[in-house]
Amino acid sequence: MQSQPTGRVHRTGEQSYNLVLTRRLAEPPEEVWHSFADPDQAAAWIGRWDGSPGTGSSFDFQMLYEEGQPHSSTRVVDCTAGQRVRVLMEDEGGSWDLEIRLWDDGGATALEFIQHLADLAAAEDTGPGWEYYLDRLAAARTGGTMPDFDDRYLDQGPYYAAQARAAKAAPAPS
Repeated sequence: MQSQPTGRVHRTGEQSYNLVLTRRLAEPPEEVWHSFADPDQAAAWIGRWDGSPGTGSSFDFQMLYEEGQPHSSTRVVDCTAGQRVRVLMEDEGGSWDLEIRLWDDGGATALEFIQHLADLAAAEDTGPGWEYYLDRLAAARTGGTMPDFDDRYLDQGPYYAAQARAAKAAPAPS
């Protein structure tokens, strides 16, 4: 059974776009935050890093569940513990501008994952990948079964390509 994509692509300016995915997790934000800020918890669902997760810090990040387990040079550009982190990452695949926002939703956590897109066409490939990783996050937090990318996400590319086309056709916000 295919997972239904949840992300949206939004036009944010004349030549700028965001890919935004949301999740609701049962635990409060201060608990979910550890999945990003604690290296052991991050390794359980996305990757390994060493360093100090504060504004201005830099570290090496390794994606553990990608082919070849690539490394990225990562810099934290903004961090408010328990609420928000924005990182710039560079690897052989290019540059990534990523942001995570957490807030309380009646004792649970509302999570917003944002990829600030340098290339609108990237949404077709990265959208399904972020769906996969956010589902891995949920499984890691609950002890659930980890999703298999090939079984659930391969067919989501056209959805994200359509989202990108619609965003490009939308008027730029003033």
